[in-house]
Amino acid sequence: PIFLRIMQFIHHLFRMHIIEVQLPAKAGGGTDVAGRQLTDWISKNGGTTMTIKNNTDGSGVVAFETIRTAKKDASKILFFHTTMLIKYATGIYNQSPADEFKVAGVGLPTEKGGYVLVVGKDSGVTDLDSFIALAKEKNGELRIGVETGGSSHIMSGMLTKELGIDLRIVESGPDTEKLTNLVGGSIDCALVNSNQAKQYIEGEKVNAIACFSATDEGGRNSVLPDVPSFKELGYDLVFGTYFYVLLPKTASDETAEAVHDLFASAASDPEVKEILEKSGFGMEFAPYTDGEKLIRGQQDSLVTVCQELGLAQ
Repeated sequence: PIFLRIMQFIHHLFRMHIIEVQLPAKAGGGTDVAGRQLTDWISKNGGTTMTIKNNTDGSGVVAFETIRTAKKDASKILFFHTTMLIKYATGIYNQSPADEFKVAGVGLPTEKGGYVLVVGKDSGVTDLDSFIALAKEKNGELRIGVETGGSSHIMSGMLTKELGIDLRIVESGPDTEKLTNLVGGSIDCALVNSNQAKQYIEGEKVNAIACFSATDEGGRNSVLPDVPSFKELGYDLVFGTYFYVLLPKTASDETAEAVHDLFASAASDPEVKEILEKSGFGMEFAPYTDGEKLIRGQQDSLVTVCQELGLAQ
């Protein structure tokens, strides 16, 4: 009965709406898969239709601004993740997500592990000790591929600092392109999401070394259970990716909470949950009232990290 009342209210609020979901990631990647699973469920069960628009123009900034300046009726919303906050922390985006958007929902990771460090199959590197040894031997010439201003950029900075090594940062685009560049030999290593790394590891095209943990408690990634975490190997490397559903700042709390309930219901559906977990993107939505606190906390933390790593422009 409660769910029915929520759906009736949402249907009333969004009747005749086709909601455009700006998603600043390429089709087929992990973020796209997560967004489509959630919005497909909402379109089938939530009384409104959501359509994904993959918009990577300006490194995502065009999508951000499309929503920041959109009408308050939630006919356009943004689905993205922590990378948006990194782009603000590094100076790529000049609008504070915590201040300039209405937070409808925050998807917190249920996965214990995060991004995995991979190297070329012919590198001779098979574990973390041999990776550190090679990095020190190369003395700053080992190339690590990143997407500038993205999660991999921050994690690469954290990696070099924690391991006590120097790596040469090379722009390599999103994870799919990083893996292609790694196999092609234009970079020597990269941090990529586990789901996309898996097929390259199983195809014996790359070697997996270790993974970041998603929480301070540590833990391996369930998609790659045989790959150790940096935490268990003695290195404090933790990075959790939050997913954000954002609306224009002018949207009402009533509208934002309705959007939250749609995404929270989708993420809790058993079939959707199973697919997201298998992809390494399992999430549970925090209560609506926690949204602003969560985005503020993560944004402030990332601003500090970027300043410490010298990544802020």
